[in-house]
Amino acid sequence: MEDFVQSNYVNEVKPDTDSIMEQAIGPVDVSDVLLTMGMTDVIVNEVDMLYYGDLAIGTPGQGLTFDVDTGSADLWVPSPWCGSSKNHYDGSQSSTYVEQDRRFAVSYGSGTVYGTTASDTVSIAGTAVLNQTFGVVYRESQDFQEYPNDGILGMAFGTIAQSRSSTVFETMMKQGKLKWPCFSIHLARGQETGSEMCWGCFDPTKATGPISWFPVSHRAYWSIPMSGFDVASERTTFDEVIISAIDTGTTFCYFPESVAAEIYAKIPGSKDASTTYGSGFYTYPCISKVEIGFLFGDSTFKLHPDDFNLGMSMYNPAECIGGIFAMNAAQWPTNLAIIGDEFLKSWYSVYDYSNGGRVGFAPSVNNQ
Repeated sequence: MEDFVQSNYVNEVKPDTDSIMEQAIGPVDVSDVLLTMGMTDVIVNEVDMLYYGDLAIGTPGQGLTFDVDTGSADLWVPSPWCGSSKNHYDGSQSSTYVEQDRRFAVSYGSGTVYGTTASDTVSIAGTAVLNQTFGVVYRESQDFQEYPNDGILGMAFGTIAQSRSSTVFETMMKQGKLKWPCFSIHLARGQETGSEMCWGCFDPTKATGPISWFPVSHRAYWSIPMSGFDVASERTTFDEVIISAIDTGTTFCYFPESVAAEIYAKIPGSKDASTTYGSGFYTYPCISKVEIGFLFGDSTFKLHPDDFNLGMSMYNPAECIGGIFAMNAAQWPTNLAIIGDEFLKSWYSVYDYSNGGRVGFAPSVNNQ
């Protein structure tokens, strides 16, 4: 894959963005270097379900919307033959389209897409990314028909890309389109506008404090070790760390069955609701404003109580559905957690290719 993206992700990038990032949270005007893309928050029954942004593909550009997903690494678009009523990409209308015709398929927790690969120019906030490979999809699962976004923009490491090519972000680094080798994501809470992705930058207006950094476990997903959790300031540490994938493409938080059971056991009045709502569900008393935190390194990063509360149970108005779900041990690794938007709304997240790859959390303006 293009010399493993120039010897493990572009050997010309700055070796360390730490000092730059620390400067960015101070009273410094960095607006001249911010390449930002606004994102729309899709709200269903008062729950922030997903966030999508706008890109243009081709020459002239064909505008489409994409779910920004740090839990996958492929860019794909629906073709005119996809059968979808949403926007699609037509390579025959682009002067920079190149047909590759390799088979392409990606499976997600919510479904699968099938198609072939192509390359074309991708434009992000007026910046052109040349010869970007992506999937042109001719068939997608019904799940995707129900979402308002047209396609998915994968932001994990290209080592897991089903297209066997560099991600959009990695191509931007190689083409010198970015100021720094990182991107940052702000997810708004309960409002359609205001979410933002900063390409090659950190937006100081989205954070209220310093960044805490954690090295990735592998250059595949943006996964970092989690050593325990807090419930109502009572700490529980794991015998062995679990790997937590930081995933903007997932709405809620998912844990191994045993860990989810441990968390809810610390919440008085909580109940296993798998027989009423389905596998992995729990309820807890609505009057509880329980504070839950995840332990990364030696620090606890809290989940906002309003984000944890997914609403009143239809079976008992005194009970609410909890936003932490158990993953079936027969289908998922027992040392894996998926940390989604529910948590990330409280933390401005930074994804840095330098220092071997790392994830940073800074307190979000959402909580001030």
